[in-house]
Amino acid sequence: MSAAPLTKESLIDDHELSFDPGDPANGSLYLCEARGGGAGLDRAAVLAKLRAAGLWSEQPEKQVPDAHRQAYKDQMQFVEATVYRTTSGEFLIARFDHPKYPSSATRWQAWQAFFDREFTRA
Repeated sequence: MSAAPLTKESLIDDHELSFDPGDPANGSLYLCEARGGGAGLDRAAVLAKLRAAGLWSEQPEKQVPDAHRQAYKDQMQFVEATVYRTTSGEFLIARFDHPKYPSSATRWQAWQAFFDREFTRA
């Protein structure tokens, strides 16, 4: 994953994008895993730790459905992504901006700090 440049299109087309529907501070921030698996990420455990750190609401995560991917590509602006390693693969966190759901630089930095403590950057 880390060898190819990341683009808005590659992120949206090639990854399962999980987001927090309950905390506006997490607007347009996504936990991204390659479609088809291979990241070796225990998403439930990671989300539990994010919740304990106050960085994810108690609402269940949602994923971007295939039917909405084109709209995401049309409406979202890619800001930044950080790739992390697990023992068996890679995943990333991504920051986008959307007019209705702007991302927070402060929350993004908190996400990066959290993931930096838990994982190794690729």
